[in-house]
Amino acid sequence: MNTTNKSKQIWKSLSDPDFRKQFIDEYINVGIAFQIRSLRGRQNLTQTKLAELLGDNSKQPMISEWENPNYGRYTLGTLKDLAKVFDVGLLVQFVPFSTLVDWTVDLTSDVIAPPSFSEEQYHVQVSNFIKNIPYMDANNQSFPDINILDKKIDAPTANTVREGVLVNA
Repeated sequence: MNTTNKSKQIWKSLSDPDFRKQFIDEYINVGIAFQIRSLRGRQNLTQTKLAELLGDNSKQPMISEWENPNYGRYTLGTLKDLAKVFDVGLLVQFVPFSTLVDWTVDLTSDVIAPPSFSEEQYHVQVSNFIKNIPYMDANNQSFPDINILDKKIDAPTANTVREGVLVNA
């Protein structure tokens, strides 16, 4: 199902007040559980290591509960602690249903498990660096109209720039 049809289907269902209540619960419970699991995976952390980083080795069973979509009893303190350990921002706000629907239909891996500050900072620095170099092909011919910023650079060793030429892209 494409995002337009999914959005229309959700909007139709939202006319029911009970569905709206359930939608909010599901978005929060399932979303947070999947985010915790995905962030932990993205950062190659075991539940035990995450508990250690949270400062309490006995929290491993609790982390298992947090990753269960049926748990649903997160505290703001817990979410703040997790955001600090994962080194990501935390946004808690009331929003119109249109925003919630958009977030639901436009899920990507970076939305579910956003990059840590250091990962994000690296990509911003590389993007800024690339913006400031002349683009040359292998024959030193300039092609300024090309936009290579759409290419994702996954790690410092994935792509390098030599004399203004992006190699290994």
